[in-house]
Amino acid sequence: MRLTKDASPSDRLINLFGALAQGVSDEMRGAISQRFPAGGETAAALSLIGHEPGLSIDQIGKALRLSHAGAARVVERLVAQNFVSKSQSPGDRRVMHVSLTSGGETERRALLNLRSTAITGLLAAVGEKDRAALERVAETILASLPRDEVRARTTCRFCDEEKCTNCPTDIVGPGITN
Repeated sequence: MRLTKDASPSDRLINLFGALAQGVSDEMRGAISQRFPAGGETAAALSLIGHEPGLSIDQIGKALRLSHAGAARVVERLVAQNFVSKSQSPGDRRVMHVSLTSGGETERRALLNLRSTAITGLLAAVGEKDRAALERVAETILASLPRDEVRARTTCRFCDEEKCTNCPTDIVGPGITN
């Protein structure tokens, strides 16, 4: 049975989609934790900072849904590992901007490769025609998510921006790349 845009999704589709989203997330996190045992938000911050160099600690916290203190602790862990450096904002001495070091860029590339390998493994069972359909569906769903800079950062924090032209989150502004 085909659904029209006006029809409600079946309960089964809701369950399948929820389980799929959780399963993909679990696979990504599991793969990333192999190399980056601090995992979780520290890995997400590393990826996000590489995606948008110069973010403030506050912007990082909002994108990762952390308090300012929590974001500051994550950034300090990355500084201690020499993955990021902080610089004071020229306009506001209270604001610190964060960028990757060369070691951080290397680590970020490794994290993105682990993510890509995990997802590639999941998609190996899907035929080429179905992958093309899945790509269209994924673009449609991503484009329907709420649109603001924070949500775009949150959604795309583990994206490899070099491989995703015409980002379906379609946010263009200071620090947001498509």
